[in-house]
Amino acid sequence: MPNKSVKVAIVAIIVFIFLVWIAYPMFMAIAESNLPHQMHAQLTGEDAVSDTTAFEVHGTDLGIITKHDGRYYYIFGDTFGAETSFGNNWRSNTIAISDDTDPSDGITLDEWIVTPGTSCAKELISSLKQDNVEMTCIPTAAVSLGGNLYVYYMSVKHWSSTGGVWTCNNASIAVSTDDGHTFTKMNNISWPGDSNFIQFGFAQEVELTSSHLYLLTTPSGRFGACYLCRVGTSEILNQSAYEYYMDSNTLGDPIWTPDHEQAVAVFPAPVGEVSVMWNPYIQQWTAFYTDNAAFSIVIRTADDLWGPWSTPDTIVDASEYPSLYGSFVHPDLVEDNGRIVYFIMSVFSVYNTFVMSVDLTSKGP
Repeated sequence: MPNKSVKVAIVAIIVFIFLVWIAYPMFMAIAESNLPHQMHAQLTGEDAVSDTTAFEVHGTDLGIITKHDGRYYYIFGDTFGAETSFGNNWRSNTIAISDDTDPSDGITLDEWIVTPGTSCAKELISSLKQDNVEMTCIPTAAVSLGGNLYVYYMSVKHWSSTGGVWTCNNASIAVSTDDGHTFTKMNNISWPGDSNFIQFGFAQEVELTSSHLYLLTTPSGRFGACYLCRVGTSEILNQSAYEYYMDSNTLGDPIWTPDHEQAVAVFPAPVGEVSVMWNPYIQQWTAFYTDNAAFSIVIRTADDLWGPWSTPDTIVDASEYPSLYGSFVHPDLVEDNGRIVYFIMSVFSVYNTFVMSVDLTSKGP
């Protein structure tokens, strides 16, 4: 007769199989209800429209998009050489520049910011690369103002073995005054590593219509809720000028506080790598992000950045692209005034980025 531990294991396996049998039809129903979407081309790596291996970019992720001096800057996270491992030409972040405005056939990356005298894509925001001290510095958002590039980044202390979980030292801003060729860390700006203001997503419009910059934010990892802050466009480097959403009055107008610890969530967890833009087609703000519990990329919509935000609609999930994350958008990279929205998705298993699109006809006016 099997011993007690074997019996327990057998029962556990039977229960697991039963749960999978029950859940599978529901999972497939959810997957089939995803918004219409399409993969157009690989953005980075050997098989990309522009083979990036000539710049020692064999593997990378993210692809945050910002428009600077009429050109599109794609800002990537940890970048590796041929073996795509931490020991092979590891750079914490890199930047490519593109003039391509038609993503339907993929995106051509016209040039990279490189180390002078080489063809190797350059690390722009340095890191110590010491585990449990400062493992890396990852960009989370970027904005171009007054001829300068401002990149929000997080100083990662340690990557957990659990996917979507990491700890940070702090979040800060790095500034370039020479079109992205060099960056200076702003040591006077620092959000604590255990705060809800670690990963930022700049609320993008085709033309800035406010005297403030608005940013959706999350804590470290992909399992926190989403928060909101703002700052005057002329005070982006003055941390005391940042205000944090804490409530709305009876008219629905936002109430702001200078204390980030008093901020309240604008929509609930789990939220990872949020990217937000105004969409003229549906006449609403759209927040694209990773739902790491459902292993999917989803979208929420709202009339105002402080909400109320809609329930999430799934765009694409892991049944189609295992290990997917990230969904970075830009208001210029759309069709039909925003009915079709292009976004940059990362796939960890191949550690590269891809050009995707979603059809928002069902969300339209």
